[in-house]
Amino acid sequence: MLRTIFSWIAGLALVLLFLVIVSPDVFRGYVYSTEQRSSGERVYQTYCIGCHGADGAGNGAAADMLNPKPRNFVDGEYKYFHFGEAGPLPSDESMQITVRNGLPGSSMPAFPLLTEQEIRDVTNYVKSLREGGWGESQPIQAASGVVPIEGETAEELFKNAACYACHALEALDAAGGVGPALDDIGARLSYDEIVESIVEPTAVIASVCPAGPCPEAAMPQNFGERLSEEQVDTLASFLSEQQ
Repeated sequence: MLRTIFSWIAGLALVLLFLVIVSPDVFRGYVYSTEQRSSGERVYQTYCIGCHGADGAGNGAAADMLNPKPRNFVDGEYKYFHFGEAGPLPSDESMQITVRNGLPGSSMPAFPLLTEQEIRDVTNYVKSLREGGWGESQPIQAASGVVPIEGETAEELFKNAACYACHALEALDAAGGVGPALDDIGARLSYDEIVESIVEPTAVIASVCPAGPCPEAAMPQNFGERLSEEQVDTLASFLSEQQ
């Protein structure tokens, strides 16, 4: 009996220690404080500071225990561009998807309980941490015209169109994590429906994604221009076989 009580007390102590180190705002009740802070700063200090650090340099108290390391918002390189942005900085929409859905395979969790306004606010706060200011990403379609996606096989097209960044597909070792998994898409959608989902991605939006409701307009809208009819056919035929 005593051993059980001591084990329970030790476990509670570890949980409290974790809250103090990783998310001090939650432990101290600052979420309900009248302290004058912007919504973005409040959200950041509640949920992000433990990993990304007070100044956003990726040096939070938990950073040493994480692999891969948290993103350095001050002068680090960004890796995830959900809309195919030219970079080097992601669009607001890409950052909001990352906050909402997290990054599977990393230490970045999803935050589905945050409101859309809180996600927008914390995105703006993260941008304010950037050394030298935040330069907006170039649009996907530059003035020189639409850039075609190269590739002949379904595997090449899936990779070059960056489908693997959002969709899990075991046949191609894709982890995804933003959009619906495609392992059984051939059993759920017909060939024509798959073609439509590629060239007109807003026509039908899946109801459930890994982190909850699927975000609207998360899929690039110009695949119909960047992929030839033959490439679309190759990719759709391959996906329709996934059952």
